[in-house]
Amino acid sequence: MEPRVRVAVCLTAAERLLLVAHRKGAHQYWLLPGGGVEMGETLVEATRREVREETGVEAEIGRLLIVCDAIEPGGRHLVNLVFAATAVVPPGSAGFAAAVGAGANPALDPAIDEVRWVSRDDLLGLELHPPIARAIAAAWAGGFAGEVQVLGNVWAADPSRPDGRAEPPGR
Repeated sequence: MEPRVRVAVCLTAAERLLLVAHRKGAHQYWLLPGGGVEMGETLVEATRREVREETGVEAEIGRLLIVCDAIEPGGRHLVNLVFAATAVVPPGSAGFAAAVGAGANPALDPAIDEVRWVSRDDLLGLELHPPIARAIAAAWAGGFAGEVQVLGNVWAADPSRPDGRAEPPGR
């Protein structure tokens, strides 16, 4: 099985980070907005498209922040690339408020259960897939200006599945 590349963004405004929720049955977990890279698509194109589809926000994609793998014991392999991003429509403007509201779901992706802005403290208390909340918080604290963090394999079992196998993002 070939590794799957998933791109995502750290997009912040007013001391909040944009996250999306997925739900599997009664189990909800959070992800940075993003998704899989399609054939012939650049990393930046894929990231911009995925953010728009999942949140309704048009984003300018910045520098690479975090690289990590999620490799299941069964062999499924996901490569995660996390970029800094800024909203094209300025946060606080009417257009931005219309694009993303607290708890709103402007997503075109039916897998998205909720879109939410969270504080750094909130981030550290959420179930995030992949489990990289501390790395995100560290990058955020440094203004997303530090060196690229290479985290290695961060795979964690999915507690919503009886077999414990991960169901990583990036469909």
